[in-house]
Amino acid sequence: MKTQLIIYPAMIGMLMLSCAENDKSAYTESVKEEVANAGTMEDPKPLGQHELIDTLQLSEPLRIILNKDSATAVHKIRNVRKYTEDGTEYYEITFDNPVEEMQVITYDELGKIKSPDL
Repeated sequence: MKTQLIIYPAMIGMLMLSCAENDKSAYTESVKEEVANAGTMEDPKPLGQHELIDTLQLSEPLRIILNKDSATAVHKIRNVRKYTEDGTEYYEITFDNPVEEMQVITYDELGKIKSPDL
């Protein structure tokens, strides 16, 4: 009987405490703080310093050079990775169909081919 006199009031007290309204602003503030500290999500850079870019971001001289040949036309590009080496921007371009047996060709920002094979 003594046990019931202790357990029942303790259970009622725990029930009252657990049903009490929680401070919802504390939770939202912590979530807001976590989001603010996380910053914005950026696309991962696939190959170390390489960066995937859209064909519209190619330099104007490079777009002109690519569009002169139907095999390297801008609409035949599958993806482009941009990177900087020794202060020069390079574009590693993968084409849908191989161009002179090469599917990936690296150009500098002026449209010169970096690949030694071509």
